[in-house]
Amino acid sequence: MKKYFLLFAFLFLYINLLHNYSNVRLFSNKKELVSLIFVGDIMGHSPQFHAAYNENTNTYNYDVCFQQVKRYIQSANFAVANLEVPIAGKPYSGFPYFSSPDELLDAIKKSGFDILQTANNHILDRGKIGLERTLVQIDRRKLHSIGSYIDGNQRNKTYPLILESNGLKLAFFNCTYGTNSIRVVKPNLINYIDTLEIIEDIEKANKLGADVRIMTVHWGNENELKANVVQRSLAKFFVNHGINLVVGSHPHVIQNAEIMRNKDGKQVPVFYSLGNFISNQRESNNKGGLMLKVDINSHSKKITSVSYLPVYVHRGRLNGDFQFHLIPTIDFEKNPSAFALNKEDSASLIQFDIKTRDRLSNIKLIQ
Repeated sequence: MKKYFLLFAFLFLYINLLHNYSNVRLFSNKKELVSLIFVGDIMGHSPQFHAAYNENTNTYNYDVCFQQVKRYIQSANFAVANLEVPIAGKPYSGFPYFSSPDELLDAIKKSGFDILQTANNHILDRGKIGLERTLVQIDRRKLHSIGSYIDGNQRNKTYPLILESNGLKLAFFNCTYGTNSIRVVKPNLINYIDTLEIIEDIEKANKLGADVRIMTVHWGNENELKANVVQRSLAKFFVNHGINLVVGSHPHVIQNAEIMRNKDGKQVPVFYSLGNFISNQRESNNKGGLMLKVDINSHSKKITSVSYLPVYVHRGRLNGDFQFHLIPTIDFEKNPSAFALNKEDSASLIQFDIKTRDRLSNIKLIQ
């Protein structure tokens, strides 16, 4: 009874705490706004594809993983994720050289994502064949990819990725610090962090009429909760060369965020790492990540608000089967009993959420 009382008391304090942070979560839709959703790392550890496997049909299905976050993803004009696992075919494998079933992409598509970042340190885990197969499978599902290319001709035609909504032209960029010392094989290309090339790419986007420029970047040190000096220096470089939003990945934990000012004094949100979106990592700080929402006014061409929603990765039963599935913490707050989590998992989710909100307490609505 004492344990149940302590958990109830913890929940009560937690719910009251959440009301103090209501200004960072603004999931609203207005006709003049273009809304973007960004999430962190989609990983492919072996327990994940084992959980997705149905031995009766000899097939894989990841749909349940995203079923409780789908409505948030689909509310955006464009949704972006870091695909940190090659779709390289059999044999499937987890760390350190990943390859996940094609069905992972099917679930990603169904859940509402539009753009997948592929410039990351695991894109070459299965070499040239793995990279090319990944890009082909993404394209077959009519998803956009950024950061890796079969050859220079493909990169020249499709990068930066320019998408338009409500008359607003958005330019998406993606680059990585490295590929785990695996060299890219010609004619394949991967966008590494090359400042001269980045400047040229930004200039190209400007010539193509981009109104807003968004950099997604793979950087930093794994499991560090605060951005390092290199990240901050690169962020300043991006901001001073016309990038309007910086969104990072790779550390597998949620890092701090800040609002920088460019040379014209305009505010530029910088989120150094959104953490894991879905993975098998179970340390206290990498059990989940952020869904970052960015609203842009299509008339003024300016970012009007940034808001975030912590998402927790639960390993447990849903719809009768063991699976990895994502729980938006705001939904757990509203109705904890709907998720049937045990005491340990409930406490873990709450702790993850509180730590996340504390780390991002400086992020407010941008006027």
